[in-house]
Amino acid sequence: MRTRIHKFITAIAIGASGALMAQNFGEIHGKLLDERNEPIPFTSISAKQSEQIFSAQSDEDGRFVLKPLPPGAYEVRVVAMNIDRTIHGVMVSPDNITVLDDLVFTVAKQLDVVDVVRYRDRWTPPLIDKDQPGRASLHFTQFKHSAIRKDVVGLAATVGPGVYKAPNGDGLYFRGSRPENMCYYVDGMKVSDRLSGVPSEAINSISVYTGGLPAKYGDVTGGVVAIETKSYFDLYQQRNAGIR
Repeated sequence: MRTRIHKFITAIAIGASGALMAQNFGEIHGKLLDERNEPIPFTSISAKQSEQIFSAQSDEDGRFVLKPLPPGAYEVRVVAMNIDRTIHGVMVSPDNITVLDDLVFTVAKQLDVVDVVRYRDRWTPPLIDKDQPGRASLHFTQFKHSAIRKDVVGLAATVGPGVYKAPNGDGLYFRGSRPENMCYYVDGMKVSDRLSGVPSEAINSISVYTGGLPAKYGDVTGGVVAIETKSYFDLYQQRNAGIR
């Protein structure tokens, strides 16, 4: 009996370990500067997701990297002697780097009088990823008020340049290629060149690859539309991060 219980517990531990290793993480990169465009080194930066807090410190050039981060919404906070700045709603995608705009602060020069300045910002996700110019992304905060938000294929066509919706069906033309040469992925699962059963309200982000496709998308010659849907955990995180 004890041997069976031991084997059962071991199997659960191995399964949990495998699930953890299979999770794809992301990163947040940024740079701290003062009003003279000089780097602010050795300053504490943190990213909070629900009850989890990930911390880092800027290097001598003012650059910082927060990783590994589970995908989702974060509050990024910078704290120093006279700095307290929080950026709400920073979205982290799997296997991707979220690059923040340079964070510029006014740094006190006198030690006898210190003014603490607190900032509260809302992050605006960029349409084009500087590190992956062949990929363009659209987060739900950017299309939730769009007139075509119910048309998921139409939304995908507005994300990347040179992408057009086919007159019939769910296909897209990628720079002249036929619709059958592209495919959709929903939460990492391939759904060929047709998309159905994915309501726009359930979408967290839409990424369109028009060139330089990652190897995981196989031998697609047209383009790829990768859709990440929301989970209950995502909705909880977004509410805590102040995203509506």
